[in-house]
Amino acid sequence: MTAVCGLPWWTGLQRNDTIAYVNDILLAAVNGSSAIFAILGNLAIIVTIIKTPTLQKPSNILLCSLAFADLLTGVTAQPLFVVWRVFLQRAQKSCLHQILVFNVYHTFKYFAVGLSFVNIVLISFDRYYALSKPLEYIVKVTKSGTTKIAGLGCVIWLLMTILIVFFLPPLPGFIMLYIFGVLFLVVPPVNYMRLLFSLRRHNAQLRDEVTSQMSTIFQREKKKVTLNMCIVTGLLFATLLPIGSMEIFHKGYPRIHSILLPWSTTMTFIPPSTNPIIYFGRNKNMRNAFKSIMKI
Repeated sequence: MTAVCGLPWWTGLQRNDTIAYVNDILLAAVNGSSAIFAILGNLAIIVTIIKTPTLQKPSNILLCSLAFADLLTGVTAQPLFVVWRVFLQRAQKSCLHQILVFNVYHTFKYFAVGLSFVNIVLISFDRYYALSKPLEYIVKVTKSGTTKIAGLGCVIWLLMTILIVFFLPPLPGFIMLYIFGVLFLVVPPVNYMRLLFSLRRHNAQLRDEVTSQMSTIFQREKKKVTLNMCIVTGLLFATLLPIGSMEIFHKGYPRIHSILLPWSTTMTFIPPSTNPIIYFGRNKNMRNAFKSIMKI
């Protein structure tokens, strides 16, 4: 089942009337400004961590990897989304380059958004390990090891994206994406739930192994980092809800679906531009390091 010009059916009904023009102009304005915030904000996070040795901890290395994925979204997926929407205005008159532009946009969206989820999953494992086995974490988890894991995750997801987009038939590709989607949505909450139960079990043990002052400082720092990542993860999941509800409008209200669908996609691009605000807003050391770099 396809829409005009051989585009997938779920892209919705394409029209080039006044409402569609106004809708796409607003979409371009929102996505353009959001992409700029995503690029500048995440670039600031990456530069701050790279330039500040005291911030180069395993948890911040994974945070830097997530910032890279968000930066990639602002550089590629969002601008290409706007370009694709512009091309859609011509779909009723000409199918020239429609499939090409859509495939380029969709490939970068798969990779950039998927890479964010890969990092969210890695961070959830890191937080679970850091708080459930803190002494073991300090000894075994290193900056170089964490960097290798983050890099390996990026390479594996790149290969998966290429396999799904360019080599697998539509149905197997959809099934594989569905499996990854379920894993991305289930694993982080499960890890954070395991963390809550583990904290209750190991609090007494931690007090026995380290001094009370060290225990308090260590736990406070790690819990704050974990809370920050829970906020980031929750925001990411919340922005997926609108696009998940679009099927309600597809058959019965195709016109409403065609207007709301691009906005639901835009919602998935919100976290890359808001995450840096969360990082800087809730991390005083990172704020001070950035001010020092900028000589503010």
